[in-house]
Order: sequence, then structure tokens, then C-alpha cells
Amino acid sequence: MAVLFPDLNRHIVTFENKQAQHIFDFLKRLSSHPFDTDDNFERFLTRSLQLTKELPSEVLQALLEFRRCSNDDGVIVIRGFPIDEFRIGQTPPHWSNTVQTKQYFETEMYLLGIASILGEVFSFNTQHEGNIVQNIVPVYTDINEQVGTGGGVFLEWHTEEAFHPLRADFIGLLCLRSDPSAATTFASIRQISIPDKYKRCLFEKKFQAGIDKAHGGSGKAEDGPLISVLFGQYEDPYLRIDTSCIRAKPGEIVAQEALEYLVTSITAVARQIVLQQGDLLFLDNLRVVHGRTAFKPRFDGSDRWIQRVSVTTNFHKSHMYRTQRFRVIETDLQALFQKES
Repeated sequence: MAVLFPDLNRHIVTFENKQAQHIFDFLKRLSSHPFDTDDNFERFLTRSLQLTKELPSEVLQALLEFRRCSNDDGVIVIRGFPIDEFRIGQTPPHWSNTVQTKQYFETEMYLLGIASILGEVFSFNTQHEGNIVQNIVPVYTDINEQVGTGGGVFLEWHTEEAFHPLRADFIGLLCLRSDPSAATTFASIRQISIPDKYKRCLFEKKFQAGIDKAHGGSGKAEDGPLISVLFGQYEDPYLRIDTSCIRAKPGEIVAQEALEYLVTSITAVARQIVLQQGDLLFLDNLRVVHGRTAFKPRFDGSDRWIQRVSVTTNFHKSHMYRTQRFRVIETDLQALFQKES
């Protein structure tokens, strides 16, 4: 793999072998099929919370600290969970539940149990049919697209759902099957120094954010809402950006300069990690942009396989947009954009 950025060498918490095996055996006894009904999913999720009693104190403490104040890199990795190749089966050719052959669900329970320490999991009805646990696998027809199920091109810098006011606070990525040529790339706004002239501009709604193709959008900046790239505290800001589908409003010269400065700065401070089998990576979606290096899927059942969840620390704020399914936000973009603050 071509090394594009320095490797992450901190914020990695590793299970001892005995701890990892204990957790796997515990989940093996507890897990069941979670996806046949929404009610059964809720029961599955509730059972997954029992995992917290089995976690080593240092793992639990690291996750709670990450939830409270994140860190300078905006990521944390929990390493060492054992993945049984037989029990997960082959990498599916598509993310849809209808093509899944997976018969054992320890990985889903592990991912959901850990994620629940950070908040509540949820999804959008416009992405992956509203699946809460999403299987990010190479899809042949997406190979050169700017979506997670691609692979043939560098997945550009983005926060998840940059266009959406109800986007996740944290993103969880559990590696079921690794590919040494596919590195997850990331950069934190806390590592970037921005001149005040540009910083003030990035706090203003002078940028058009396109709705990405993963949500059924065109991916064109002009088809999305006006946003500010930075928000929150001036001295410790949050950010929202997708470099594949954002631009300054036409005629806003300083805004375009500020955007270009930020994108260049992202590349300058970025780091990367090749997720190992069993790695669970959480990204602070309020402070971190991420991407992925290009790789070559084989489509033979042995490709890279990531399970992903979105996590919010304020489940109540989306209540009025979850009328059909308890954890799935119905995306009425026009109404939401009118409420954007």
C-alpha cells in the first residue's frame, strides 16, 4: 500500500487475548438474529448492553473520555476482538440484507454494545434502506463512485451527512475482513490552524453542500443547502464538509479562498490507519473528516468488509422525523433545511 499519510500510533486500546476471548464467548452465548423485525432489533440492542459489564475498565474509561471530550485526533480504536472467519462467512456482494448469508451475529452485538456507550444508534431512510448496522462492502456498480461501497478511487474528505442537520456525532467502523491496501484516512479540525480572515468566513453560511449519492442525491453542490463549514465555539469549532460536493456561493471570492485553504490544510495534517480484522474505529463526526485510499476489490467473497453504525448523543432531537421506524430518520430535506441553524 502506498503510504499517503503518517500512520496512527496513539488512541489505540488493545484487549489482552484472554479478555478478547472472554468477550467473544460471552457474545456467542447471547447473540441471536437481530434483523427480522424492528422489535427484535431493540431486544438485541438491549442485550448488547450487557457487554459493558464484561469490558476491561481501561476500555470503558477510554470510551467514556472519548464521548465527553474526544481527543486531538478525533478517533479511538479498540483492537483485538476475535473474528471467526467461518462464522462471518464470505464477504457479500452487496450491502442489502437480502443478499446477506451471515448466520451468526456476535459482530453486530459487539459493535452495537460498544457504540451504545457513546450514544444511541440510528440511520436515515435514504441510505442502505434504513439499515442500522450497515455492511460496507465493495459493490461492482459503485467501483468508481464517491461512496463507501466503491474502492477504485480515493474516497474524498468528508464528514458523514455533511448536508444534513441531524447527522451523527460519532461513526463506528468494525473491520470484519481487512484489505492491506485500503487505509482509512482522517484529519481533525483541532490539528488545523486557520487565519482569522478565513476562519470567520467559514463560520458563515456561504457554502453549498451537495447531497451525496449514497443518499440518492446528485452529488452536485448547487443542488444542496447553504451551510457554514465551521460552527459551534470559535476557539474549538466543529466542522461539516464533503470535498467532493461543496463549493462557495458564486461570487464569494474570500469564501472560496477559505475553503481551498481548509482543504489544503486537511491534507497537511491527515493520518491513516489500515484497519485490522477485529479493529473497531470510532470517528468524532463533529471534528473529523475521513476518507479511504483506493484499492482493488476482487469480488470473490474475500474483499474488505466493514460494519458501520451512526451514533447520536441527542436522540430526542430527531424525534419528529422518526414516525415510521423508531431509529430511522425520514429525510424530508426541504423541511429540515428550513430549520437549519
